[in-house]
Amino acid sequence: MKSPILSIICVVLFTACSNPSPATATVTVAPTQTELPAPTQTQPPTPTYTLTPVPTPKGLQGCVVPEQLNVRKGPGTQNGIVGILNKGTCVLLIARNTDNKWFWEISDKYNGWVDGDYLSGNGNRNTLPLLAELTQTPYAVTQTSTPSATTKP
Repeated sequence: MKSPILSIICVVLFTACSNPSPATATVTVAPTQTELPAPTQTQPPTPTYTLTPVPTPKGLQGCVVPEQLNVRKGPGTQNGIVGILNKGTCVLLIARNTDNKWFWEISDKYNGWVDGDYLSGNGNRNTLPLLAELTQTPYAVTQTSTPSATTKP
């Protein structure tokens, strides 16, 4: 009887030793959260204005004689008032109207028409160009866009 039991034991031992099953390990990795930067909105470019000086037209100096002198939108008292120049204020006369009575002036405060009867100064005002002959304005205004910085996520 020893023989069948011994045989069974041998078969079990040989089966266990001859067919080893590999040990497998399962590793589970928990996902990690990566924070992304918040998206930013791109602002539209802010327009900037650049004054480009144009050469100042040559003209004659005229200084205000009365206490005040109106600067007008057009040649003649029927035109609206743009501003008022005080006595002693000197302006640059750069153009005239056809009857040589009203003059286009440029100053630090106003640009407009003044009555030449109320101005003192040297030089022949009849040599100034008619306003229609002028092709340049004292300043050229141009609009440009300045790009703004943005952050990309």
